[in-house]
Amino acid sequence: MKIYMKAERPWNKCFGCGPDNPIGLRLEFTLEGDLFWSRYTPPPHFQGYNGILHGGIIATMLDEVMANHVLALGHHGIVTAELTVRYVQPVPIGIPLKIVSRLMGERRRLFQMEGWLEDDTGEVLARGSAKMMMTEMERKEAR
Repeated sequence: MKIYMKAERPWNKCFGCGPDNPIGLRLEFTLEGDLFWSRYTPPPHFQGYNGILHGGIIATMLDEVMANHVLALGHHGIVTAELTVRYVQPVPIGIPLKIVSRLMGERRRLFQMEGWLEDDTGEVLARGSAKMMMTEMERKEAR
């Protein structure tokens, strides 16, 4: 198991993973084999309906785990080109969650990712897929 440590970077205030964002999620990640994951227990101020995690926060968590996975593989200048979320069942506030991603394929400028959100029993509560795109900045650095 390898803990993914972020170096100093200009996006430390990112809502999803920025350690310097006082109202953000502050997700930290682990790379383990082909899986990349984070654990998070959502607080009450992220609820939509009473006691249920807001769908936008679920989408954000999936987006973050998939994007940071590509970053952990050594790519920079990555942005989300497409994100699809399937809400399998309501996600309760205040329970420990695991957010997981896997690289499904890589083609030219695109990284095809899959992700899911599970409870502490391993039951999947939401699924996502994304295409992460290499920006011009990344392509210029790779030359």
